[in-house]
Amino acid sequence: MALHLPSLPKLTTRKTVVIALLVISPFAVAGLAAKGAHDSSSGHPGNAAPGGAAPAVQLKAKDAAAETADRTAAAQAAAATPQCLYARVVPIGKTGWGIPMPSLWNSPSTTCNLMYGDDPFRGSNHRGDPDTAIRVLQRNLNYCYGYRLTVDGIYGSNTRGVIKAVQRRHKLAVDGIYGPKTRSAMNWRLYATKTNTWSKNCSSPL
Repeated sequence: MALHLPSLPKLTTRKTVVIALLVISPFAVAGLAAKGAHDSSSGHPGNAAPGGAAPAVQLKAKDAAAETADRTAAAQAAAATPQCLYARVVPIGKTGWGIPMPSLWNSPSTTCNLMYGDDPFRGSNHRGDPDTAIRVLQRNLNYCYGYRLTVDGIYGSNTRGVIKAVQRRHKLAVDGIYGPKTRSAMNWRLYATKTNTWSKNCSSPL
């Protein structure tokens, strides 16, 4: 006995195209998704999302390297600069005023530094009077910046912390070392040797 199959309705061209798209679309979408996953896993630069994590990590690494280089340069400069071993009054032009500040021993130069651990001599160097240099610095920090450091002639953690605060205030490299750049930027109380008087205000005349 022969089977009689029902005749299929005749499809128009438009209906044929719609059915074809419905059949193909799931496979096309799956293929695109798989390709996107492959590209993202391979880290192709053309597919990196704007503002992704990779550029930020690179920038942080560069910043850290630059900061390390700055610290190394500052440490080298500090090591090359001699310790302040005395204090002297540096004249300010012909005004009659001067600045009592740390200086070298038996020298008019104030290109020297003081750093954490100067207690009061640095290493095996036992000449000069660094205790006086540190005390002059501590007194000036107390008067001109309102701190209450113990004037003990020891460059300890408190003195270093105050110098760091002063460096931040004057937008200098913050290393806690009193050196030529800090000396020139910070405020000082002036002293008149002829009249033996101190100024009421502090300034940065260097």
